[in-house]
Amino acid sequence: MLQPEILDKEQAIMPIFRLAFRPFFLLPTLLSIVAVVVWITVLNGNLSWKGSLPVNIWHGHEMIFGFAASVAVGFLLSAAQTWTGVRSINGWKLAVVVFFWLTARVALFSPSASVLVFGMVCEGIWWLLSISYLAYMVIKSNNHRNLIFIPLLSIIMMLDLGTLLLALMGNPGLSSHLSYGAVFMMTFVITVVGGRVIPFFTTRALNLPSIKGNLLLERLIALMLGMSFISFIANYYFSISYLLSVLLIVTGCLQLMRMYNWQSVKTAKAPLLWSLHLSYLNMGIGFIAMGLSYFTNIISFSSSIHIITVGTIGTMILGMMSRVSLGHTGRLLQVNRWIGFSFVLLLIAMLFRVLLPLINWLMQGYILAAISWVLGFSIFIFYYAPILMRARADGRSG
Repeated sequence: MLQPEILDKEQAIMPIFRLAFRPFFLLPTLLSIVAVVVWITVLNGNLSWKGSLPVNIWHGHEMIFGFAASVAVGFLLSAAQTWTGVRSINGWKLAVVVFFWLTARVALFSPSASVLVFGMVCEGIWWLLSISYLAYMVIKSNNHRNLIFIPLLSIIMMLDLGTLLLALMGNPGLSSHLSYGAVFMMTFVITVVGGRVIPFFTTRALNLPSIKGNLLLERLIALMLGMSFISFIANYYFSISYLLSVLLIVTGCLQLMRMYNWQSVKTAKAPLLWSLHLSYLNMGIGFIAMGLSYFTNIISFSSSIHIITVGTIGTMILGMMSRVSLGHTGRLLQVNRWIGFSFVLLLIAMLFRVLLPLINWLMQGYILAAISWVLGFSIFIFYYAPILMRARADGRSG
């Protein structure tokens, strides 16, 4: 808890800049809605795309890096204050970080290649400021357990800038491949964070005995994730599809094994819990589906990776934002039926995107998935924007 004199100073800070989760939950969520609407209207022929990036590269980049990775950064910078006891970035410093993030978003939308380069610079500055502050908090407190996030975020940063640079250099194939690689790294972040918080949240909310992790299994999952990522990147240059498919299937099975004693069935009446459990379940299924996509034409790699991007990353983000926004603003961890419905909408979006193409309803699947995504996150904005833009209900810091 902050000292009274420090707490008094904080009252002068706009609530939106008091802790990183506030702007980096709200703004990336708005971005994801815009990116999906623009993408689907261009794809459907109702909008002419004039950006300097190919529209598919821009859409993928903004959904993976502008949305998912940005929310992860906002969460980690906020959670690190609890982990380390070190005050996280706030006030004008946080406003500067948000400025570079916003400037990058606008610049990457521009039809000018020179403006795109400027956007890449701003994107790099945003990453460096964010990772540096997180590293400062973790190192200052000797919080070695969370040092893992520094290299993970650094790799995602390099994939981000590499995606943009390759697109600018006229290599959209490799650019898109790197953005897919970033999905693997996001699953690594979710594996670390989800593996810690999902069992903890579950036992705490349902008054269950503590769930102990299997250290050997967790290390094996980390090894397989790393090997899958390296093999996926290498598969662009070398034909190692068989090895990659085996690694993906084994990784998915191990993720499902990890959930075995998480008491998932008991969370059915708690939306803030079942949304997290189902999103993690989708990660295991998604890895298996990606592996199978190299053996069969029944499901494509594009569809199977959307089990993860929508069903895991999107749903996990929505569930975590809904919970963290309440907890970090001094409110009860209770959501209404509309928020529960928003979780359902994200899962429906995944099913539309994955299943309808199987019966040759490709565009219908895209459109219905986009509508479900937009509705789900619009509900979050409607209920949580006022919370994120106001001071804590209990008058404390954050």
